[in-house]
Amino acid sequence: MNAELSLNIARRYSRDIVIEVGLTHPLDRFEATALVGASGSGKTTALRILAGLDRPDRGTIEFGGETWCDTARGVHLAPQRRGVGFLFQDYALFPHLDVAANVAFGLRGLSLAVRNQRVSQLLSLLKLEGFERRSPRELSGGEQQRVALARAAAPRPRLLLLDEPLSALDT
Repeated sequence: MNAELSLNIARRYSRDIVIEVGLTHPLDRFEATALVGASGSGKTTALRILAGLDRPDRGTIEFGGETWCDTARGVHLAPQRRGVGFLFQDYALFPHLDVAANVAFGLRGLSLAVRNQRVSQLLSLLKLEGFERRSPRELSGGEQQRVALARAAAPRPRLLLLDEPLSALDT
């Protein structure tokens, strides 16, 4: 996938606080791109807007030639139609589901065999074999983050967004 991302948005939080992001960047398959800035500068807001989880007050988002958001025209593509995986800063694991069910959550519509295979592959890749039946409460912060990463990657999204991906590194 070679696609261009164009993000030109503004979000007002108060009379004094406005977050503006303007960027156009080509993305290649498996390429990592970082959005960096000081704490409170709007990185999480920009990622949430890009994923469709929040809406900008004004602006446009285009990815791969497709308009995801254009506030002037009233366009807002639903998050589930964007093909975006999102690793939340706080992981957002479902506490009532075990590790395997958390990872498989976004795989509805696939056969049970395909879901199980994808879950197994991701847990192996992220060194979480044997954790399938554990509750998120039984995991370290780093293990929870890896489960959340597996869940975000499981549907094979076109774009994978990671909010604070290095915050809970462990071995």
